[in-house]
Formats: sequence, C-alpha cells, structure tokens
Amino acid sequence: MSSILDGVIIVLQRGERFLVGQRAAHKPAAGYWTQVSGKVEVGEAQTDTVAREAREELGCDVRALEKLQELPSHNGRYRLHYWRAEILAGEPSICNDELTALRWVTVEELRGMAPVFEEDIDLFENLLQGGQDRG
Repeated sequence: MSSILDGVIIVLQRGERFLVGQRAAHKPAAGYWTQVSGKVEVGEAQTDTVAREAREELGCDVRALEKLQELPSHNGRYRLHYWRAEILAGEPSICNDELTALRWVTVEELRGMAPVFEEDIDLFENLLQGGQDRG
C-alpha cells in the first residue's frame, strides 16, 4: 500500500482575481482550471515547496503567507495544503509543460470555465468574504 503524499496549492490573488492555470493533458486532473500545485519533496518545508513550484511553473518569486486549508485530492493520493502566497518578483507566465494556459479570473469567470473544482470556487468566495478555512 502506498502512503499519501503531501502537495501544495498556491493561491495567488490580485484584488478580486485569482491565478488559475489549465492543466496539461499528461498531468493529473488534465484540462482542469486550478491553481498551480506541486508535490512536497522529502525533507522540504511546505513553504519552500510553494516558492520552488512558483519558480518552476510560473517563473516568479513568491512567499507563502499563510496556510488556508487542507483537503484530500480527488484521487486520494495527496493531502493538499492550500497556501496563500504573494508575488515578490516577476510576472507569472507558463514556464514548463505542466500548464497550457494561465489566467487571472474572478469567481464568476471561473464558474463559467470548465472543468473546475468546486473546492476552488468555494475557497475563492470565502477569501473574498474575508474568511478562511483552516481544515
């Protein structure tokens, strides 16, 4: 039996917009519009994973600010740790083959995109209302 892996989800927000990317066909959740994410490496702090994944996938420097929630992935393979982050330097862009598109979207725009995870919509709405889950 394989153990559950830890992954981070990077939540970047500008006003009422959130950064989402469309997952490439060869990645889990292919085609979904969701935040940039990545696996926590052995011995790596989640905050370091947030910074590393942002550099690798978005080409920008970010700092993890606070953990928002923790949820199991849909396939049950990962424990996902959602981290609010801020951009320190650079502008997010697609830097490898893990994403096919990248957009800053409002919650309403995300609702009109498909496929998306309901958990993302719920989290974004909660953040806009000034709350946060700490699951």
